Amino acid sequence: KTYEDLDFVALVEFIHESQCMLYYRLGDEAPPAASSYLSKSCHCEKQHEEHVKNESVHVQHHTMGKRSNLRDLPAPTLSKVATLTSADSFIYVNALKHFMDEMAWLESDDALGRRIVCDDVLKMWEPELAYLDSGRFNVTQLYQDAVMKQQRIISS
Repeated sequence: KTYEDLDFVALVEFIHESQCMLYYRLGDEAPPAASSYLSKSCHCEKQHEEHVKNESVHVQHHTMGKRSNLRDLPAPTLSKVATLTSADSFIYVNALKHFMDEMAWLESDDALGRRIVCDDVLKMWEPELAYLDSGRFNVTQLYQDAVMKQQRIISS
């Protein structure tokens, strides 16, 4: 299957927001816990509170506690990584664009009517995702463009 064939794709960088979308889309089919999560946690201020509450939980996946930063690798290694992942990057950028379009719709008055993708989350992912699109990728701008596009759709 290709990405376009899938009905729902969650993005790990935006797992909270992905959960909000999934639970909203489930509608009456959602279990009570999902409906509760949607109403209580799918707000920017609530998201921050949940993050602070869960901050003490830490899973260590690497023996040194944190893997080294990809941007710190030598240029020849980065070039090889870019070559090996070019198709992945293309698909991921398109998935991010689609995701932000969906989030803009979810935040619109046609759906939840409240902000879910928070500025602090976008800011946190900005340096991590900047390598995409030949280093010109800006996830905050992508989100803002999606919101503007959604506003144009609603007003037309």
